[in-house]
Amino acid sequence: IEAAQTHRELAAKHQRWNEINAELSRLRLHLDNLEKIFGLIRGNMLVEYLAQEQMNIVLANASERLKQLTHNRYALEIDSEGSFIVRDDANGGSRRPAGSLSGGETFQTSLALALALSDQIQLRGKYPLEFFFLDEGFGSLDRSALEVSMTTLERLRHDRLTIGIISHVEELQQRMPRRLMVTPPDLLGNGSSVRIEIA
Repeated sequence: IEAAQTHRELAAKHQRWNEINAELSRLRLHLDNLEKIFGLIRGNMLVEYLAQEQMNIVLANASERLKQLTHNRYALEIDSEGSFIVRDDANGGSRRPAGSLSGGETFQTSLALALALSDQIQLRGKYPLEFFFLDEGFGSLDRSALEVSMTTLERLRHDRLTIGIISHVEELQQRMPRRLMVTPPDLLGNGSSVRIEIA
């Protein structure tokens, strides 16, 4: 009987020890989290941390868009210095600076980043805008790069996204299904005029 009583007491103490040990582990985890938060709020570390988290979200979105635009050839990453680099999955996943891309590829990468950033801004609103204005330097693109850019934009039309393009490039204008043509004021005092053209 005495042995049984001792056994019950030891079992109860062991159970209590397990409970205390579990509570201690929980408190240590809580303390670790508090120390991390305290470390983040010192100086600009919190702002830098939040900015990095936001950048990672935009980067992941932009990388997915770039994959779609380039038929899974290119993806975006950030190097250790915080600069954008391009991963060429069609070339064994080799990485190279974004500045090494051709004109058309640079346009696709810039467009992917702009759309990803636009997505993040629109998430703050109640309703999706599903509209995007693009005022890029199309005039600086050669014919091949312009073709890549236009094909990219035409593909996006089927992605529940309307894109408005501001451009003086005639070849680009002719490929637009609907055009809002703006005529500037003249020397006779006539003001600006706007007309719609449908291809």
